Amino acid sequence: MRTYRLNPVSRAVVRAALPAVAVLLCACSSPNASPPAGAAHDAEMQALLARVQYLEDMIAIEKLQSKYVHLLFTQRFSRIVDECFARKTPDVSVEFSDSGVYKGIDSVRRLYAAFEKAREIPGWFIMHMTVNPYIEIARDGQSARSHWLSPGASGRDASASWIWGPYYIDYVKEDGEWRIQRTNFAPLFRNRYEESWAKAKDHGTVRGFLPEPDAPPTLYRPYNELKKEKDIFRNHPDLPEPY
Repeated sequence: MRTYRLNPVSRAVVRAALPAVAVLLCACSSPNASPPAGAAHDAEMQALLARVQYLEDMIAIEKLQSKYVHLLFTQRFSRIVDECFARKTPDVSVEFSDSGVYKGIDSVRRLYAAFEKAREIPGWFIMHMTVNPYIEIARDGQSARSHWLSPGASGRDASASWIWGPYYIDYVKEDGEWRIQRTNFAPLFRNRYEESWAKAKDHGTVRGFLPEPDAPPTLYRPYNELKKEKDIFRNHPDLPEPY
């Protein structure tokens, strides 16, 4: 007999289904049981379906975000835009560190095409993991807003760096499939491995070989400047609220 171990989300789906299953079992097994009233039963089933859809959307969004991270890490840059970003939504945008803002799908495509040059650098890699997700799905189920934290690193043959900070990402559902609409990675620090972020005098730049952006950075500031201030997250957005 094969045993299956459910992940937490699958267990949540099963728990959500138990009330309806219990009603059906009661109706089938007890000759004296009264079947649920039509309207009440329909409402219960609709509520159950909505809960399952919510969980499925959560899984799909997290899977999409993980796919983006893996494609970036493994340098499949040519696949990122077509497989991860919205194609029918006009206000698609990407921003990370001091890159500036790339607006529109054509500009975003130019950005990731430019990354192809990095593959020629010996030992070059970049890893932006996304953890600690806080996702708010719209009531109509067609968009979502999220905050993530990203412990990351980058390196090449002769250097290594830490890159840690928050990700602010909006998603949209197109033709039933979740896609990235807007993403802004605003690292708290970007320092060489040999130095602490508190002592690093320069937190570098990502401009390098990137194309000219459509707008200047909106949020990122290097930590060597930011560390002199109080309340350093005052300009960062609050966690997304129900909408």
